[in-house]
Amino acid sequence: MLHMPAEAQLDQDILQVLKEMSPSTAYLVGFEDYAGRVFVPSRSNVNRVLRIMRSLRRRAKTELQKKTLDSAEEVMRFDEPQPVLEDIVSSIFAHLVKEQGVNEERMLSLLTCAWRAIEARRASYQGMEVSTALKALVLYRYTGFRELLDVVRKESKDPRVKKACRELKSKGAEYAELFRLRGFGAGEFPRVEKIFRRSGFELGREKAYPRILRRAFDYHETPRQLEANALAWIDEELPKYERVTEKLAKAYGCEPDPDKVEAALNSRIPLDPKKLLRTTAAARKVVQRFVDRDMCRINPKYRTKLIETPSYLTGTMPSGAAQFFDTYTKKPFQIFFQTTDPRRDPDRAIPALINLLVHEEYGHCVHHSNSALGFLGSVEPLRLYPGLPIGCPITEGLSLNREIEFFEVSEALEEKLKKNGMRGLSTPERDYVRLAQKYGGLELLNLELEFWTRRWRLIRFLRVVGDVRVNTGSQGLVEFLDWAKEHTGVPRASMYFQLFPAHEGMFPGYATCYAVVGQEIREMERKIKDNEKRIKFSTYLCSIGFPPRSLYRRMLQDYARKVNDGN
Repeated sequence: MLHMPAEAQLDQDILQVLKEMSPSTAYLVGFEDYAGRVFVPSRSNVNRVLRIMRSLRRRAKTELQKKTLDSAEEVMRFDEPQPVLEDIVSSIFAHLVKEQGVNEERMLSLLTCAWRAIEARRASYQGMEVSTALKALVLYRYTGFRELLDVVRKESKDPRVKKACRELKSKGAEYAELFRLRGFGAGEFPRVEKIFRRSGFELGREKAYPRILRRAFDYHETPRQLEANALAWIDEELPKYERVTEKLAKAYGCEPDPDKVEAALNSRIPLDPKKLLRTTAAARKVVQRFVDRDMCRINPKYRTKLIETPSYLTGTMPSGAAQFFDTYTKKPFQIFFQTTDPRRDPDRAIPALINLLVHEEYGHCVHHSNSALGFLGSVEPLRLYPGLPIGCPITEGLSLNREIEFFEVSEALEEKLKKNGMRGLSTPERDYVRLAQKYGGLELLNLELEFWTRRWRLIRFLRVVGDVRVNTGSQGLVEFLDWAKEHTGVPRASMYFQLFPAHEGMFPGYATCYAVVGQEIREMERKIKDNEKRIKFSTYLCSIGFPPRSLYRRMLQDYARKVNDGN
C-alpha cells in the first residue's frame, strides 16, 4: 500500500479543514460532495473548526502550511454580522451557475442550511448594539439576498424549494430587522452619506486590524507603514494623472478638472447600458489576442464567460468582478461580471470598459486558468486554493499591475505604428489598432486609457489609506471621502463604492490587497528591459497559484533573476 509523504498528507488535511469551514467555496472550486451546504456559524461549530486548525498549526512544517492556517483562523475568528449573508448569496449563485439553473434537491439542502446559518447569527446578535457602519454592510447584502431568493423561487418547479425560499426570506427579514437604518433605501450614496453624517461612522476593528493584516494577508508592514507607502504612491501618481487630465482637457476643449474631463470622456462616445455587454464582447475578442501576443501568454484551454452582474450582486460588485469555478477539476472556468446598474459605478466609456476587461479577465481570470491548468507546470493543491485572504493580495496585485502594463503595451504600439505603419504590425496588433480607430484613433484612445488607468491606480492607493484610517478609527468614512476628493479629485461617490460596501464588507484589509503586491510586481518588471523576457515573467506571475505574499515575492524575485540571466 502506498503512503503519502507526511508533508503532502498534511497539505491534504489542511485542505480538508478549509472545505469544512467553507463548503460553498469547496463546491465552487470543484469538490462536488460539498454541494448543497453552507457553513453554520454557531459558536460550537466555530470552536470545533478552530480546534482542528490549531492542532494542524502545531504540526505545520512549511511556510505555506503555517500561513494558510493563520489566514484561515482569522477568517473563523472574524465576528461581524454581514459575512453570513454574503456566504449564502455567493453559494446559491454558484449553484445556479454550475448547475445551469435550479437543482431541486441540492437547492433544498442549501436553503435549509442557510436558514440554520442565519438563525445562528440572529441568536448571536439579538439585543446586541451594532454600529451604523456594520448595519449598512448587512443591508447591502440583505438587498441582494432577498432578490436572489425571489429568482430561485420563480425558477424552481418544486413546491418544497418554493416553501424553503419563503421561509428563508422570512428568516432573513428577521435578521435584517436587527440592523434597520432609517432612510437607507437601496443603498444609494447620497442616502447613506446622510445617514453617516447624522449617526457617525465606526467599524470597531481597531484592536483586530493589525493582527488581521499580519496573519490573514501576510503583510509585514504596520497599518501606519501601509498608509505612508500609499501616500507616497499617490504623490508619485498624482502628477501623471494631472498631466493626462490637462492633455485631454485640451483635446476636449474643457476645463482641466478631473470631473469635467471624465464627463467629456463619457459623453464623447457614450455607452448604452443596454448594449454594454455586447460592446465588451466585441472588444474582448480583439483585446485577448493582443494581450496574448504582446503582454502575457494565455493557455489554449482558457474558458471565461461574460455576464451582466445580477442585481442581487451589484452592491458588492459596483463595476465588475471575476469568479472562479472548478479549480480542482480538469475543466476549470471563470465568469467575468460586468455591472450595468446606474445606482452603482458601471462603465460609461470605452477606456473604462477596456480597463475593466484587462483587470478582470487578463488579470484575475487568466491567473486562475493558467494556474489551475498547470500552464507552466503543475501547482501543488494547497497553493491552488483561491478561497482565503492570504491569496487575495496576489490576484488583486497582479490584476492592478495588468492595467498599467496594458496601457504601456498599447502606448508602445502607437510608437511602433508611427515608425513602421500597419504593415509592420502583427495581425493581433492591427486588429487592436482598427478597434481603436473605431473609437477615435489609437493616440486619443491611449490618452483616455492612461487617464482611466491612472484614475484607478489612485483609487487603489486611496483604498489603502481609507482602509487603514476607517479600520483604525483615525478617520470616519465621510471625512476620508472629503479628503480624497480634495487631495486627488477622484469623485466622492465613486470612491465610496470602491471602498466601503464591497471591500470593507468582505474583510478588513481587503481594500489594501491591490496596491501592495501590484507595486512590488511593478518594481520587478521595471528591471526587465527585454520585451520577450518581460512577457515571460508576466506569464509566470499569473501561473503559480495563490501563495502567501512573502513566498510569492521570493518566487518572483528568483524567476526575474533567471529571466534576466537568460535562463
